[in-house]
Amino acid sequence: MAGSTLFDVRFYTAGANWPSNPYRLRGKGTLEVQDDFVIVRGTSQRSFRMPKREEHRLRRVDIVNAWANGQDVRFDVLGVKGDVTVGFSVADRETAARIVALLPTRQTEQFVQEHEENAVFHDRIDYWSPSTPVIWGLLTANIGIFVLMWLARQTYQNALEGPLRQLFALNPNVSALLHAQQLVEWGSNVGRLTLNGQWWRLVSSMFLHGSIWHLGFNMLALWQVGRLTERIFGSSRFVALYLLAGLSGSLASVLWNPHVNSVGASGAIFGIIGGLFAFLSRSNSGVPPTVVSELRSSLLPFLLFSLWMGFVYPHTDNAAHIGGLVGGWLAGFLLARSIHLPDQKQA
Repeated sequence: MAGSTLFDVRFYTAGANWPSNPYRLRGKGTLEVQDDFVIVRGTSQRSFRMPKREEHRLRRVDIVNAWANGQDVRFDVLGVKGDVTVGFSVADRETAARIVALLPTRQTEQFVQEHEENAVFHDRIDYWSPSTPVIWGLLTANIGIFVLMWLARQTYQNALEGPLRQLFALNPNVSALLHAQQLVEWGSNVGRLTLNGQWWRLVSSMFLHGSIWHLGFNMLALWQVGRLTERIFGSSRFVALYLLAGLSGSLASVLWNPHVNSVGASGAIFGIIGGLFAFLSRSNSGVPPTVVSELRSSLLPFLLFSLWMGFVYPHTDNAAHIGGLVGGWLAGFLLARSIHLPDQKQA
């Protein structure tokens, strides 16, 4: 190539779903591809200091493993002190493919193996479970019930007259008490009721949430972890995993603290993670070693952080989290299947 080509890009500092970069660049920037160098320009984020414009000149001979995934581009830079991965996003797939075409084509053996195994893995789950209807159903059920409960509270408060309506408007404690009572009426896991014959609360409480933030965090986690888990287990097995894990979490919660009034899908979500770990531990699962390593390295920090947050913040039902995790692991081990393609099944 001759001369240089300039591209507008966007950098991200971190995030599992976004390409990161080692220079802490964030926001709009540029990538200039020259004959001998690739120049990365952007704004770095610095703690307690103003952002700083930076430029990094990378030798083309040090660049390997360039690849695009949709609008995201990544490439590795070999260095004396260690290798780094540079990532960013561009406006469209065509631009991403053009950048990769301009970068060096050299690939390391490890990179080739990782991409081959990832391709095999996606071929297998595409064959067995191309869609995730259960996740969409669970999201709809949880969000729908939350909306219905909110509408019921608003209808009740609007029906009040005079001083009572003002009491609810001016005193948040009264609204909180109303919400807590509503959760009981809709099926929360209340120890005095669950342990005295209303065992259905072990299930119904999985679909109730105490606040919009509670719902939002749980649904985000369910979306991120559940889609892949459903495709690995298959929809019918995933339903069983979710319900068994949720039951284990609810049961652990009420047995650990008989005075509990617990709600939320987090026990089932921890169980999904436990089930996925159990699946990955099976030698004939059909999940390639590279993918096993990637999933474990991404799930374990999230799991440990979530458990730690449960101990730090009050009113968090960690008994349900741990119970769901253990129950999910046992259920996942029993429900796991091989995702080898029919003509590739191993004994």
